[in-house]
Amino acid sequence: MQGPVTVLLLGETGVGKELFARSLHRKSSRSDEPFIAVNCAAIPDDLLEAELFGVEKGAYTGAHQSREGRFERASGGTLFLDEIGDLSYSAQAKLLRVLQEGELERVGGGKVISVDVRVVAATHTDLLDKVEKGHFRRDLFYRLNVYPIIVPSLRDRQCDIALLAENFIAKYKAKYHKEIKGITHHAMVQLEAYQWPGNVRELENVIERGVLLCDNGGKVELEHLFAMMNVEQAAELGLDDSGQLKAVNKDGHHPFVELFFDTQNNLFDIEETILKEAVKRSKGSLSKAARVLGMTRPQLAYRLGKVEKEC
Repeated sequence: MQGPVTVLLLGETGVGKELFARSLHRKSSRSDEPFIAVNCAAIPDDLLEAELFGVEKGAYTGAHQSREGRFERASGGTLFLDEIGDLSYSAQAKLLRVLQEGELERVGGGKVISVDVRVVAATHTDLLDKVEKGHFRRDLFYRLNVYPIIVPSLRDRQCDIALLAENFIAKYKAKYHKEIKGITHHAMVQLEAYQWPGNVRELENVIERGVLLCDNGGKVELEHLFAMMNVEQAAELGLDDSGQLKAVNKDGHHPFVELFFDTQNNLFDIEETILKEAVKRSKGSLSKAARVLGMTRPQLAYRLGKVEKEC
């Protein structure tokens, strides 16, 4: 097959592997050609080969005319094969031929068709484990694994959350014809503190909900984003139904307040601990630590300097 190297994207479900694949396509010499995406897990096994490689008229009942497959439609461009580990063994053999020879035959046909396609494959499963169990061809695995890229989970790249949130707000305010002035600082702090088990897909769903619930002309608030969050998720953020810190004891105090008065540390000791822990969790980034703490970077720098002088 002519063109750039085959890429294998690895990572949890929902981390944005298709977004990554589209970015690869836009930055390649094929950017003016088609980008075709296929979710291999969403197509029944008996239809998958026809979808990928095309079908000739009369190949099976209901095939009333010849039809191009995704490979032919993507010729000259990029084909993104998501959940590649769910391909049938038969489809794996045909895919290997396309990758090695740049040739395919439609289902029910004998004519050899040449295609020039860059394949970007993706999976959240351990393909090597599937190989060892006999569920995935070893030769295809090595052909796909030429240039593997691990896409980190969203909780491991929290610096991307603000950019992604802004992008999704722009997308959904256009879709729902609403004028949204952005997202509040308090809401953004909580978005960056959340662990996002559903990764980018979950973030996009939360932002879409926020845009829907937000007043036209207003800003997305915390209660818009997590209004339908279940009890376990809300507890993870430490929020009540109104998006505020939960009061969980009989006196209506937050546990942190009780902790402060029950310890022998004074206010300055507590402040020093919080400031330094925020910087540590932000991997040394004062800007990110300041956002988490709800202050500006200069304010945080000043407080840290004051703490050091007092020490």
